[in-house]
Amino acid sequence: MKDKSALRDILLAAAILILAAGLYIGNRIANRAPAIVVEVSVDGVVSQEIDVSKDGEYVIQGFHNGSNTLIIENGQAWISDATCPDKVCIHQGKISRSGEMIVCLPNMMIAKIVGQEETD
Repeated sequence: MKDKSALRDILLAAAILILAAGLYIGNRIANRAPAIVVEVSVDGVVSQEIDVSKDGEYVIQGFHNGSNTLIIENGQAWISDATCPDKVCIHQGKISRSGEMIVCLPNMMIAKIVGQEETD
């Protein structure tokens, strides 16, 4: 009895791993579109669309006088400085593929990469 139960547990774990790998690969394929713009929204309203092919530094005015400094360089975007207390947005790293985003909850700012098919 115990051998059948252990075998079922192993098969279930393998099935879950295969499903997770399939979802991961599917997500990577679906979000392969090259980055076109970084869509910046504050408090749910799109405030800027910044071309990722043009390097620059942008100060985004957030909610309640907060701010985030968005850097765009070599087709990648990241937050280099923020007035929020936890600085989680700075540690989210660089984004460059369609659908990726950086979120700063205290400043209510979202920077999202938008690819070709999303802008059409």
